[in-house]
Amino acid sequence: MNNIFKVFKYQMYDFWKAVVIFYSIIILILFSITVLVSKNVEDISFGGMEMATVIFMFVSGLNCFKSNFKFMLANNVSRKGFYFGNTIALISVAAFMALADAILNNVLRLNIPYEGVVMQLYRNHFFFAGFLWSFGLYSFFVCLGWFITMLYYSCNKLMKVVVSIVPVLVIALFRYIDWISGGSVGRAVADFLTKAMGFAYNNNVYVGALSLIIGAAAIVLICFLPLRNAIAKD
Repeated sequence: MNNIFKVFKYQMYDFWKAVVIFYSIIILILFSITVLVSKNVEDISFGGMEMATVIFMFVSGLNCFKSNFKFMLANNVSRKGFYFGNTIALISVAAFMALADAILNNVLRLNIPYEGVVMQLYRNHFFFAGFLWSFGLYSFFVCLGWFITMLYYSCNKLMKVVVSIVPVLVIALFRYIDWISGGSVGRAVADFLTKAMGFAYNNNVYVGALSLIIGAAAIVLICFLPLRNAIAKD
């Protein structure tokens, strides 16, 4: 338990600096837009701030492993301790940023013509709905970034090339199968995503949030596979 808390504190300290810089930039941009709108300089509408956070979370996931993992191994922290400590840190950051974005969304909505992603997709402006959906989205992408960077770390040069090419081959194969099936495969996938994200259930944002959280949990479980035999290397 002590090792888990040690990893959590170290990772949170690492994240904290990046989060402060990120929100400093976001708040500066939002303040500038609010001033322009209040002075009627031009007709300005704004929305989808969460997408910037998604990119930030994905990049954070990509950069949370290599140097921190080697540092923890050097300080006798087990792989299991690193895994649980890092997972708790990633989920905590996702929750914090989802809360911060939900607050910013509501403040902006009261001052300028603004629609967050949840409002655009689900026509839902409730605070908890926005927080929960954003939490699922951010958790999914930060965990995905973590998995990708660990996967590359554990591969040799040949396997890195293979891993890089596989997504392109999968997309090409999917398009071919969809073509020979007359589009039925594509429609099936679209139907699944529509249901999973709650659009098929009267735009139910909570179904979408639950699907994102389940997806993030699945990635977290898979993340232990490349980590359990990882060794410190350059």
